[in-house]
Amino acid sequence: MPRLNWRNLSLQILSLLMALILWVYVTNEQNPLDERLFNVSLQGRGMPDGYLVTGLPSTVNVRAQGSRGQLTTLSPGDFQAVVDLSAITPGENDLPVNVNSPPGIRVIQLSPSRVRVQVDRIVEKEVPVEVTIRGEPAAGYSVMAATVDPPLVHLKGPERLVNPISRVTVPIDVQGVNATVEKPASFTGLPRGVSVIPPAVRVTVPVLAMPVKEVPVEPQVRGTPAAGYRVEEVRVEPGVIQVSAPAPVLEGVQRVNTVPVDISGVSQDVVRRVGLVAPGNGVVMRPEQVQVTVRLSPLPENPPERTPPEEQNQT
Repeated sequence: MPRLNWRNLSLQILSLLMALILWVYVTNEQNPLDERLFNVSLQGRGMPDGYLVTGLPSTVNVRAQGSRGQLTTLSPGDFQAVVDLSAITPGENDLPVNVNSPPGIRVIQLSPSRVRVQVDRIVEKEVPVEVTIRGEPAAGYSVMAATVDPPLVHLKGPERLVNPISRVTVPIDVQGVNATVEKPASFTGLPRGVSVIPPAVRVTVPVLAMPVKEVPVEPQVRGTPAAGYRVEEVRVEPGVIQVSAPAPVLEGVQRVNTVPVDISGVSQDVVRRVGLVAPGNGVVMRPEQVQVTVRLSPLPENPPERTPPEEQNQT
C-alpha cells in the first residue's frame, strides 16, 4: 500500500487557500461591496372584503447591500415591499413591512419598518334630504315648503364617517325670484369618502305672490297679578297690522296674537314690546313687534255690602 505524502498534500491545500484568498481580494478590489438606497412601492395584500384602509404609505425606503456591479443594475422594481392586511380589525392597526430582495442582495435598513393604518368597515344607510333656502324672493313673494324627489338617499362609506350623518342637505338659492324654482341639486357638506346614491335630487320650491290685508292684533296675557290687584285694561299698539301671505293662507288669517305677556305677581303697570305669533307658514307681518300695556288697579279694601232682596222690598 503506497504511503500518503503529507508534505505534498499540505503544499496543495496551502496553494488552494492562497488562490482563494487572492480571488476574494481581486474580486473585492474590482467589484467591492457597496450600499444603495431604493424608494420602493408599498403594497397591501390580503385585505378582506367590506373594509377600507387609510394611512398606508405609497412607498418605503430600502437600503440594500451587495456588490457594486449588482447594485448598479438594480431598480426599485426589483424589490417587493408588502404589508399583510389579512388579519386587520376596525380601528388603528400597527403592521410590519416585509421586503423581498433579489438574490445576493441584503436589506440592511428599512424605513418605515412598521406602518400604522386606520381600518374602517364599509357601511350603508338611508337618510332624508333637507333643503336649505338661501336668499330672499322678490318683494311681494313668499317661499313655501320645498319638496324633494327622491326624499331619501343612500349613503355608503367608512362606518366612522357614515354613522354620525342623520340627513343630507341641498342648497337652493331664491334670491330675487318671483316664480316657483324647480331644478336638480347636489349635496353639500359630506365628508370625503362618503358617496351618495343618487348623486343629485330634484327640488321644487314654490314661490308665490303674496296679497296683503290688515288684521287686528289680539294681546295675550298670562298669570295673575299680586294679591290685592286686578287687571284694569289691556292695550296693544298698533292694534292693526299688515299681513301678507299666499292667497290660500291669507284667506284664513282673521287676527294675529301677540307672544303672551306674563304678569304673575306684579303690582304695577306692565309695558312690554313683544313679537307676534305667525298664523301660518309663509306669513309676513309688518310690523313684527307691538307694544302691550297692562294697566293694573288695586282691589277695593271694603267692597260695599249688597242689601238682601227682602230688605230692599221692605223699604
